[in-house]
Amino acid sequence: MNNKKMKPLLPISVIIPVFNAESFLAESIESVLNQSFSDFELLLMDDGSTDRSEEIVKSYDDKRIRYYPCKHDFIETRNKGKQLAKGKYIAQLDHDDIMMPDRLQIQYDFMEDHTDIAACGGYIECFGKYSRVLRLPLEHGELLPFTITFVPIHNSSGFIRREFLIKHKIRHRRGYSFAEDFKFWTDIIKIGKLANIPEILIRHRTSDEQTSIKYRKESLEASNRIQLDMIDYFLALINKDDPYGKAVLRQLIPAIQKMGEADFFSGTVLFNFMYEVIRGLIKNGTIKI
Repeated sequence: MNNKKMKPLLPISVIIPVFNAESFLAESIESVLNQSFSDFELLLMDDGSTDRSEEIVKSYDDKRIRYYPCKHDFIETRNKGKQLAKGKYIAQLDHDDIMMPDRLQIQYDFMEDHTDIAACGGYIECFGKYSRVLRLPLEHGELLPFTITFVPIHNSSGFIRREFLIKHKIRHRRGYSFAEDFKFWTDIIKIGKLANIPEILIRHRTSDEQTSIKYRKESLEASNRIQLDMIDYFLALINKDDPYGKAVLRQLIPAIQKMGEADFFSGTVLFNFMYEVIRGLIKNGTIKI
């Protein structure tokens, strides 16, 4: 019999994908190193940077830092970071965002207390080009239909059970340029519970160089495909024997399809309308989640 004790899991792996981030990287790294919860590893996944990013990372003498230079392939770099992570939980952070001092402690405590939750996020405070606090729904039941209109968790606030990703083989997927994170979260929410904590956990830097602004057209196209996929997901869950379900499937959806083909409304109008429809069907039990 092997009496050797199993080495306990590291509580948290923080992952920061890095690409030409010399302007803000130090601030992001320091916001992690100065967390009130200190038992973590920090994986800096360099996605083929050509600036001083590597030099900045190597200027830190902290045994919690692990630096991995990668070829320029954002999807593969993101997936490699999660494969290399050793923590029970994975905390995500973009290379120009900043953690609030208690972010890791708050999310660690929440996930330890809510063992049915696969991943959680929180509020974020935007600064830079524009300033505001972004708040998302908190409970899983609210977040599910919300995916028809928006991403359910702000990526930099994402805190995930690594075992859940391994068990369900969830990865960042190609084919959703500049909306890969949205797809990642909708893949999770279809099989696991999500939640948001009503506290500001991240300061999110906004600028004209943001992917969502710089590549707005591509991001919107990929996001719309994800939103349509979520609508199809909910329609497949409708109880076809329910009178409301029958009306939606036999009358409402065909009418919407005809109106869409005639360019009767914009995508925004469609998704907001279907959000209200799906939320109502969940509320009255026609869709069970």
